[in-house]
Amino acid sequence: MKKMNNKGFTLIELLAVITIMGILMMVAIPNVSRTIENSRRDTFADNAVSYVEAVRKAVLADELKCGTGSSAKKISAMPDGSYYFKIDTTEDNTKDLMEKVAKSSWGQAEMVGYVSWVTANSKSTYSIILADTGKHGMTSTVAVDSITRADIKTQGADTPTAPSGYTVCTYVG
Repeated sequence: MKKMNNKGFTLIELLAVITIMGILMMVAIPNVSRTIENSRRDTFADNAVSYVEAVRKAVLADELKCGTGSSAKKISAMPDGSYYFKIDTTEDNTKDLMEKVAKSSWGQAEMVGYVSWVTANSKSTYSIILADTGKHGMTSTVAVDSITRADIKTQGADTPTAPSGYTVCTYVG
């Protein structure tokens, strides 16, 4: 009788290994996808906080002009009232503010939104609403002190609209 040469794997062994790897992939892929999405949301939230901080620094440095038309003026001390700055990463006004004040990398996504603040008794409270071109973002205005991953929606944010009753501010550096 001839002795068999055992240099390879049998078909049953190969099928068992492929089945086990398939089961492992079914478990791993959703977890990896969830981790990637959470990372995107965290990055979006960090960018939102950075935008608010850049606007806050511009307010403190008197680098904003508020009002429209002939009533627009540079305000050395922000009087009581409600204000907003439009965030649009395709406009020079936003790019100038971010490059000078924040000095940070802002990602590749085109974003649009509004940083708004209300000043009362020389104290300002800031909030933001922001979305990117992929409709990721915030569905409502969020106070800067409480921005979390849960505030960022995936495929659920429309292009934000300007807050009504607020004074428009632009960056003049």
